[in-house]
Amino acid sequence: MEVTLDEKKLYQLVKKAVSEVMDEKLKNLKLEMISYAEEKEMEEMKEIFETPEKYKNQEYVEHDL
Repeated sequence: MEVTLDEKKLYQLVKKAVSEVMDEKLKNLKLEMISYAEEKEMEEMKEIFETPEKYKNQEYVEHDL
């Protein structure tokens, strides 16, 4: 079975594949840079912000990482 691709099509395929890998790596890097919150810090945040129920009627904007 022989497959032939012109140079432009091959370039587009490689470019897309590299772009997908870079996006995934960047997403993972961003996730790794989020600092760990210790139990004491989590308790302080709960005291300040209370529970999610308090914000039930708030509008939220979802952002990509």
